[in-house]
Amino acid sequence: MILVGQYDSPVTRRIAIALHQYGIPFTRDIRSIFGDAAAIGQISPLTRIPALVLDDGEVLIDSAAILDHLDEQAGDAALIPASGPARRHALQMTALAQGTLEKAAAVVYERHFHAPEHRSTDWLNRCLGQTRAGLDELTRRLAAPYACGPALTHADVMITTLIWYMQDRMDEALSPTAHAPLLALAEHCETLPAFRAAALSDFEKMPRR
Repeated sequence: MILVGQYDSPVTRRIAIALHQYGIPFTRDIRSIFGDAAAIGQISPLTRIPALVLDDGEVLIDSAAILDHLDEQAGDAALIPASGPARRHALQMTALAQGTLEKAAAVVYERHFHAPEHRSTDWLNRCLGQTRAGLDELTRRLAAPYACGPALTHADVMITTLIWYMQDRMDEALSPTAHAPLLALAEHCETLPAFRAAALSDFEKMPRR
């Protein structure tokens, strides 16, 4: 398998963490969607990452769809309960973390691609408000010791990669007091072997203006 994308993308990194957690061997295509957009577009039609090239050449896109395939391969070791309320809870926590990431990323990209005089203050404030609301709700719903209770799930992976992204790119929505449980969870998860194996290299960072 070949994982396409750099780890500064939280949704690419979440795939890498799952691959390491499941013990599935893979190699990497570390070309950038900024510097190598045409090449990435030949693999992923939307020029988006992550993409996962299977051993038979089939290309999977979208992190949720990729994880669905990997979970199937992992069987009982999958980072999500098989059915019932526990599965729905994990899916909802993961979706909430991913939705929060999307709003945080909207702020980052507005600031990155638009000069200050061309930025929409209303849009930025709206996205920042949605980001804070997502963090607040994640904190309210958080269980212990992991996001959904005793076992590590995809929700923990998504929350941890979200927290890294925000700390690196735009941390003003993160409160060290109000969101302390999320920060503590992410700090713990970053010590786990699968997370350490998917740590960023220095070159894997979105260019700054």
